[in-house]
Amino acid sequence: MAKYIVIEMQNGVVGTNAWAYDTREDAEVKEYQVLSEVVKSPVATHTVMLMTDEGFVLDTKCYKHDAEQPAE
Repeated sequence: MAKYIVIEMQNGVVGTNAWAYDTREDAEVKEYQVLSEVVKSPVATHTVMLMTDEGFVLDTKCYKHDAEQPAE
């Protein structure tokens, strides 16, 4: 049986934020939970991917946030 993997990357680096699920539905729930936090993340580039354990990418979303400009 295929597994479904959700991976979170920050600035192109995969840390320990990866989760495996037996069903696509459970994986999608996690994907959207993570995305709900990523939308307002202070991280410059924040990516969430949903893929199979065979490496097929099912969905990916990337948010790029502008760096804070110093006050003048």
